Amino acid sequence: RQGAYKFVSAPKLHPPVLQANVTPLHTSELTPGYIFLGNFYDINYPPMVGQSGPLIVDNTLQPVWFKPVAQHDVASNLSLQTYQGKPALSWWQGDLTQTGETLTGKDVVVNQHYQTVATLTGKDGWVPTVHEMLIQGDDAWVTVNKNLPKNLSPYGGAYNGAFIDSAVQEYNLKTGKLLYTWDALKHIPLGDSQASLPTNGFPWDAYHINSIELMPGGRMLASMRDTWAIYMVDIKTGKILWTLGGRHSSFKFGRGADFTWQHDVRAYPGSPLITMFDDHCCQETGGGTYVSPTAPSRGLVLKLNLANHTATLAGQYSHGGNFDSQYMGSLEPLPGGRELVGWGSQQNLTEYTADGHMILDAALPYPDISYRAEVEPWVGLPLYPPSGAARHSGGKSAVYASWNGATGVVSWRVLGARGGGTLSPVATAPKGGFETRIVVPSSDTIFRVQALGVGHRVIGTSSVFGVHG
Repeated sequence: RQGAYKFVSAPKLHPPVLQANVTPLHTSELTPGYIFLGNFYDINYPPMVGQSGPLIVDNTLQPVWFKPVAQHDVASNLSLQTYQGKPALSWWQGDLTQTGETLTGKDVVVNQHYQTVATLTGKDGWVPTVHEMLIQGDDAWVTVNKNLPKNLSPYGGAYNGAFIDSAVQEYNLKTGKLLYTWDALKHIPLGDSQASLPTNGFPWDAYHINSIELMPGGRMLASMRDTWAIYMVDIKTGKILWTLGGRHSSFKFGRGADFTWQHDVRAYPGSPLITMFDDHCCQETGGGTYVSPTAPSRGLVLKLNLANHTATLAGQYSHGGNFDSQYMGSLEPLPGGRELVGWGSQQNLTEYTADGHMILDAALPYPDISYRAEVEPWVGLPLYPPSGAARHSGGKSAVYASWNGATGVVSWRVLGARGGGTLSPVATAPKGGFETRIVVPSSDTIFRVQALGVGHRVIGTSSVFGVHG
């Protein structure tokens, strides 16, 4: 079991160490970009390894940027966005129950300098959930939950029970004003739920909206894990135009095309394809009941024929064996017909070539997990300076240099001096992962590190620091 990083120059950061299971790791074969994760602990098996927080790693699986959240919070769903015309990052952070219910939560947006430019909390008792945030212009579309009292005896539950209502909402990010709500309860009967009722007083998670996709023509695609269904919705009227899966599917499924407990459903304008992560496993109710999987989890591609109302299997990506994800998961189409699968409650993420060959399989340390995994382009330009530290041991001295979130660092230059002398260059070294260790003259006692970009241009300079034994 691998653990968490301990950095000399960034002692407060402890992201998890990802382990490559396909070795050797040929980074030149992987899709260019950075891997976006939001690691937190498996809610059934705390505590976690390291800290929870939005995490970016490069294709060598080394951290590039990490921001730990408060001790009792978890972070999830790190995503690339465009906000105010510029690239931005968003993620969710908050508190979850052991059953995965959101107790408190907010969505956070930062710019390329990692400065917070927007924070979104819910209105009227609705709480933003771990699942989705889509920014469109000045507005954000998010998934939200609210607990409501309900007589559940018609569904086999308590007359004085409660359930978790689920909705999609649109907010203005600048003002926080609530602009739109699509409430599942107003459009889908509770009896459509495939989730059994908990027996220990927990609210019934009957719907569980876990992804949304804005479509042309004023439409929205919403996935509900606990109805096993995907809904095409007219945003203006709220009317469901068609349903894929569940108890009242508008489509007939071809062989191997059916899905259950699905996540991360995406559609593509002008294309008949829909992609998703098909968990096909394993309901955890409020009482912790485990239901055996009916098939291994997989990344799934379906082809829809809207005229004939059929859904046929167009592609699938399996890890092999009985690899079952009880919850969460993602499938991201990549250039050249490749796919990236995030295995949710399993610790893995996998990249496949167009012919299905596995070229990357990496795992978080147990019991850490990530709701999704994505490969995205990113340029990080932190305004805070690089960090440096020096250690002396066994008659030798070394400087440790890092710059959390900076993507433009190519190499490091160390400036050193004795006592109150003038700092001058004493060593250079290529960047080696998140933190670079550089051997320096043992006679020097004060140092400063300079981050060098392309052409050996100085792009950042640390404060002066001394040597510690």
